[in-house]
Amino acid sequence: MLTTLNFTQSHFLTLPNGLKVMHCPLEDSAVSYVSMAVKAGHFYDPKDCEGLAHLLEHGLFLGSEHLPEPNQINNLVERQGGAINAWTGTEYANYHFHCRNTSLPTLLPAFADMLQHPLLKTAALEKEIQSIEAEFQFKRKDDLRRLYQIHKETCNPAHPFSQFSVGNAHIFGQNEISSLQQKLLAHHQQYYCASNMTLCIFSSIPTKELASAVTHFFEDIPAGTPASANWPPLYLDAHKGIQINIEPLQSARRMIVTFPMPALHNNFRVKPLNYISHLLGDEGEGSLLAYLKDKDWVTNLIAGSGIEGDDYKDFNVNFQLTKDGLQHHEAVIQALFTYIELIRSSLNDPWRYQEKARLHSLAYQYEDNPKLMPIACEYAQHMFLFSEEEIRQFRTTIDSFDREVLEHALGYFSADNLRVKLIAPGLPTERECQHYNASYSVQPLTHELQQSLAQPPQIEALYLPPPNPYMGSEYSLTLPEPEYEKPVALIRESGLTCWFAQDHQFHSPKGDIYFSLDTPALTQSLESVAAKRIWLACLNDTLQAKYYRAEIAGLHYRLYGHQAGFSLHTRGFTNQQTLLATQLLQAVQTEVPTQEQFEQRKAMQLQSLQNSLLNKPTNRLFSRMSVLIQRNTQAPIDLIKALEKCEYQDMLTFSKQALEQYYLETFMHGNWSGEQARSFAEQISSLSPYATGEALPRQVSQLPAGTTLYHQVPSEHEDSAVVLYLQAPSSNLKDTALCMVLEQILAAPFFSVLRTQKQLGYVVGTGYVPQNQHPGMAFYIQSPNCSPDQLMNEITGFLFKQLEEVDFYQEYWPTIQHNLLKQLDERDLSLSMKSQRLWISLGTSDYEFNRNSQLAECVANLTFEEIRSYAHQIADRSLFGELVLFANGRFAELDCSKGKRVDKIAEFKSLTPALTSQGVNYN
Repeated sequence: MLTTLNFTQSHFLTLPNGLKVMHCPLEDSAVSYVSMAVKAGHFYDPKDCEGLAHLLEHGLFLGSEHLPEPNQINNLVERQGGAINAWTGTEYANYHFHCRNTSLPTLLPAFADMLQHPLLKTAALEKEIQSIEAEFQFKRKDDLRRLYQIHKETCNPAHPFSQFSVGNAHIFGQNEISSLQQKLLAHHQQYYCASNMTLCIFSSIPTKELASAVTHFFEDIPAGTPASANWPPLYLDAHKGIQINIEPLQSARRMIVTFPMPALHNNFRVKPLNYISHLLGDEGEGSLLAYLKDKDWVTNLIAGSGIEGDDYKDFNVNFQLTKDGLQHHEAVIQALFTYIELIRSSLNDPWRYQEKARLHSLAYQYEDNPKLMPIACEYAQHMFLFSEEEIRQFRTTIDSFDREVLEHALGYFSADNLRVKLIAPGLPTERECQHYNASYSVQPLTHELQQSLAQPPQIEALYLPPPNPYMGSEYSLTLPEPEYEKPVALIRESGLTCWFAQDHQFHSPKGDIYFSLDTPALTQSLESVAAKRIWLACLNDTLQAKYYRAEIAGLHYRLYGHQAGFSLHTRGFTNQQTLLATQLLQAVQTEVPTQEQFEQRKAMQLQSLQNSLLNKPTNRLFSRMSVLIQRNTQAPIDLIKALEKCEYQDMLTFSKQALEQYYLETFMHGNWSGEQARSFAEQISSLSPYATGEALPRQVSQLPAGTTLYHQVPSEHEDSAVVLYLQAPSSNLKDTALCMVLEQILAAPFFSVLRTQKQLGYVVGTGYVPQNQHPGMAFYIQSPNCSPDQLMNEITGFLFKQLEEVDFYQEYWPTIQHNLLKQLDERDLSLSMKSQRLWISLGTSDYEFNRNSQLAECVANLTFEEIRSYAHQIADRSLFGELVLFANGRFAELDCSKGKRVDKIAEFKSLTPALTSQGVNYN
């Protein structure tokens, strides 16, 4: 099945109270998706309490008439094998969940109760304000949040977009909690009414049955009055024709050129902005990006993003600048306007538009595993703007060429309708934004620049794309061959193994091809790993321009490093994919990066690694955990030193050695015949004369049971953070299953107690964290208010008490077991997901391709007595290895006297024995 969505079959219902309901039938789906959109985003915040809509969204999860406890609805949905969440946007808030079809009759009344009868108790609200404050503090050093706030301060102050949308303890604290409660109740009463809400359900449950349930549970919502949306202009003339200089925290050089316009993105028949962004964002030869990269001014370009709403749209062209590009940023803008003129002058010839329309149609026709929850949220919101018939046409209408519509859209791409944000360290600034303290300044664009943009220069190197050579003429299916239902080794010789499996499930004209090259030359030292990073970055740079046409024709590729070498993955339509795959494999072996490319990519790799050191503490800790546990993974701080020393000749030497001897394993899966696969395997063999090496093991550090190892990670952030990682004694099925089960048992109570009740921080959670397929689990907290010692005591105090008293969870075990079995038994949702699963199975030597089935059988046969015994052994500290990673933030250091502290990475790896994981992992 290619897609489970068919909007032409959608049914619509309006309840007597005015609630609009949409049901999109899903074929052959055991899961339902429910989204309620409410026209009550932060645009509707009162002036004296910015962030109220966001607080109300949180407040709805704090208990309702029939589910009075905080997060009770979360627990109910999760016990039914689903998940519930919400967000507050500019114009809309959205509440959504998914669950098994059989659970929907139970969850719909709970969902209706949550939306209609929130309790908003003051004690729970006080705790939730702490949570929002932690969220606010967590994002204060986020450059995107800082940029967003500056955007708000440089638009029309009379427009509600200018308001602070998150809220924080200071703002909410200006009201007594009882007064704030009354504001929330009044806000809820005004906006959470049927005429201001829309409900969208994707489900295979029959429409008649659904309509009856929805009417029963939602008909009592008061009708109310639709919210007004009569906003002033987002920008006045004073907010256009300006340059905004911004000082970032990270080492970044960016320029965002913004063209404000009406809501042209809502024109679903012509899609003018899609077409313009398609051409401006082109990466092939002759493109704007190719020209600017050749000038060494820009390394990346993204066109079309930007804020949007029911009546406004920002069309952004986002440039990643080099140092030289920063100096020539006005020339970059001039080149952009030159390319816009090329688009304008091409409207007499519609073939490019028609080619794009065909690509768009193919993308929908052969869509792989559409993300149904966000699509349901999107369509709930669409119901405010579009008619029922229009909604039915959204994903079926072929784009219609309309020159007048395109010319009208291009009319907004003018020199007098322009905003420029320049983001780089050291720019002159004179203001500081509220809440985030980011430095910025505003100045008018020079008259000379605006004049030059009105008549941009001609640039011979810029031209629009030619016809796409990778567009297929037909997308037919091959006949099934039973012998290839599971992967079969077509070639198995020293240094080379080629696998093939045919798609017998999805009946799609698509497929995946994986290559993995293991080569000691790229893993033997920090220097070789550093050289590999630069070399692969250079190759990707070269391939980007050459094979961009393949990308937009539905043929995708990815070239990336792994612990033992590197991988190449192609996916998409099969009719031209083997051609692309062989071209890429040849290019990897023959392309020689230039010295200029080397210098550019080295600088970018250094910038990326240096920026990673500014990541949030929990991200730093999990990254370091992988470095410590995976023997062939290196830390950014070490790679920076190696990269700084790496010379052009070093990169050439290491890459040459890598291609002189390697082990190559390939896997082809999808819409190919056995004959085509054999021919391709023979071609790969002839293209790989140096595939004479051996597969390299993926080793993990074995943590000692009975001893806790401590490791500090330096962090620039003020928050403290602690991660406790427990490593299972082996990677066998029993240890893996029990590890997964215990993490599932502890996840919800850990979050409920340490985040919801104790409000220790915004980032609190658990995770099943295998390293190279070796099982383990992690417990983590990041906090602006607590020291690492406090966090560690809270984590261990909770964890070991729960493990000792695990009998409390015996009554929940059948539900947890059922949900875990559902996860393990989940069928592949797309061809690519199945390809990836089979590829991982090959990498772990699971030649029966049934690891999940074996795990499911193991979980099904587990008794609670086994779980109890396992939990007690972990609590006794006699079974699992323990590693504590911590970042101090602004607090005192963690007390490590109860174990052994090892801060040096090399020393840590020398102290822990290497354990070869089961098979090889290619991810």
